[in-house]
Amino acid sequence: MSESTLVAPTERGGNVFGRVISALGPLLVFMALFALLFAMAPAFRKPTSWALLMLEASAIGLVAAGQTFVILTGGIDLSVEAMVSFSGVLAAILISGSNVAGGQLALGMPAWAGMLIAVLAGGMIGLVQGLIITGLNINPFIVTLGFRSILLGVALVATRGAGINIGRGPFVEFITSNVNVGIVRLPMPLIIMVVVYFISWIILRQTKLGRYTYAIGGNETATRLSGINVDWYKMLIYGISSLFAALAGVIVMARLQSGAYQNGTNMTLISVAAVVIGGTALSGGVGGIWGTLVGVFILRIVEQGLVYMNVPSNAKEIVIGAIIVLAVALDVIRRGEVRWLRFNRRRTA
Repeated sequence: MSESTLVAPTERGGNVFGRVISALGPLLVFMALFALLFAMAPAFRKPTSWALLMLEASAIGLVAAGQTFVILTGGIDLSVEAMVSFSGVLAAILISGSNVAGGQLALGMPAWAGMLIAVLAGGMIGLVQGLIITGLNINPFIVTLGFRSILLGVALVATRGAGINIGRGPFVEFITSNVNVGIVRLPMPLIIMVVVYFISWIILRQTKLGRYTYAIGGNETATRLSGINVDWYKMLIYGISSLFAALAGVIVMARLQSGAYQNGTNMTLISVAAVVIGGTALSGGVGGIWGTLVGVFILRIVEQGLVYMNVPSNAKEIVIGAIIVLAVALDVIRRGEVRWLRFNRRRTA
């Protein structure tokens, strides 16, 4: 029996073990953080605290789901936080019939209709972004950054700096309700988010769009040479990202009963951090939707833990910023692109 035959099974086993650890790593981190906070903060042991954790994770979880699609292609969507604000403002205007720039935009639509229009409008804007990125071959960083400014500007002009309030109708009550499961009350936004994640998982694993998403991130040039319409699929992906962000926006608006341009603050950075913490490579082609969900809960439990430990709100920004930098650094290390390590390997060789 040759030496290669003896070594191969060990290498394969090692690779499998490494993949398992890489996949379960974020979940193990979350479990450790949950146990630590459970032991150190008596207030966290109450089911109401868990319900609050799930509620706080819902909106950013939806945004991060869409961001996962984009990052898997090797791109980035900087407009998501602006889309959250814009869609919430648009839905609030349509529902309340508020004056915009001196004119009446709507006569007061049913809540479900106003929210549906806002979500579909968000998806259409995402398609437009994708069309500009692919049609004009412009870096997505530039296009989505520009749309971020446009959408925030529109939301600010429409609201004139003040939130647009809506009433609590039956549909708003339904979206913001809770479902009792044992001792835990599951917020409806969390249920909506989980449904979106299941749909996203099916798309990524069982459809052409999902397979091509990974292929584009792995090697876009080779994917084009294979005869795949890369531009079409990238446009769809940016549409999905904006659609999910718009859905998060109307949920936040319903929860607060107000559409305001501040509703999506910091969601871009947090969504990118959640995606990277969950194991998706910023270079694209590697990762998955469930890792993103775990990344979202890691960030939220850290933020909630800081509150229970009476850390000042200003200091929370420092911790969240450090986590984001650490997440990107870990992504670089996972891909073996640390320059000083490569330099040392060359010198050793």
